[in-house]
Amino acid sequence: MPQGVLSLLGMLLVVGIVLVLAYLCTRLIARQGLPGIPKVGSGAAENMALLWQHGVGKEERLVLVRVHSRCLLLGVTPHQIQVLTELSEEEAKVWLQKDPPAGPAGPSFSQVLRDNFPIKKK
Repeated sequence: MPQGVLSLLGMLLVVGIVLVLAYLCTRLIARQGLPGIPKVGSGAAENMALLWQHGVGKEERLVLVRVHSRCLLLGVTPHQIQVLTELSEEEAKVWLQKDPPAGPAGPSFSQVLRDNFPIKKK
């Protein structure tokens, strides 16, 4: 075989090995998590929820979060997050009765694709 074909096959083999290792690493991280970052479904992640957010500037926003049974109003900028106030029990009761959003607002990625690129059946 010519040298170019062997070189190409060697590169394809290396790319394949890198992809397999990347897959195995992501599976390991999904199973064990990373140090200092709670896994999805762990107790730490379940005790927090985003209740509401509102943009007040180009990169600033107000965010209302639930941490256990407390509701905190946060000011978020690109450089800092600051607790503005903690809602009283009466104020928080209104927000805690509502279910936190299950997922991102708006259509899913697959729905947008289906809407914009319909499959024509013959």
